[in-house]
Amino acid sequence: MSETDSFIQEVTEEVRQDRMFRLWKKYGPYAVAGVVAVVAVSAGLNWMKHRAVETARETGGAFIAADIASVEDQETLIGSVDGKAVVIARLRLAAAKAEAGEIDAAAALYREVAGEADLGATYADLARLQAVRISVAAMDPAEAIAELDPLTVEGAPYRLMAMELRAIVRLNSGDTESAHSDLNAIIADPQATRGSSERAVALLLSSGGELPMAVQ
Repeated sequence: MSETDSFIQEVTEEVRQDRMFRLWKKYGPYAVAGVVAVVAVSAGLNWMKHRAVETARETGGAFIAADIASVEDQETLIGSVDGKAVVIARLRLAAAKAEAGEIDAAAALYREVAGEADLGATYADLARLQAVRISVAAMDPAEAIAELDPLTVEGAPYRLMAMELRAIVRLNSGDTESAHSDLNAIIADPQATRGSSERAVALLLSSGGELPMAVQ
């Protein structure tokens, strides 16, 4: 390499380094800030994930520790959890009240939960179904059926259970034809569990109905 070429190379290298130095001086702080931000976000996400696991573990422990049959334990549980866990705790409290014979109080709590619009059908429909189930003996049949009807629509999460309970109400009120229609629909439904199908068959036959040809 000639001295001229060597000189040009050295000058070019110095210019390149000088340019890099100026660029770093101008944009370096932003690059450092970006790296710090990425590290901070990563650390934050890891902390949130760890905290979520810890919170779930603590919540699960609180549910396990609370005696499911104890009204007092369930009331204490409600005060020690948050978020959707509160809804589950309130449903457990209603169940404990029903088990203790406090039917009216339990039904009222179930209906209170069911009336909260932001819960979604999974919780709200379950609460409404339970409210009818525990108090159906004291309800007017037309009132019970009116509460159950919205729970039997296509796509409702507890549709078959609501239809079964509605069939029982109809049988008890003498509306055998409508009851048999509900029971036949349960038997023919591919989503029906073995238990619900067997109960529907038993109710149908014991009340004078006939099995659909497809299942005979």
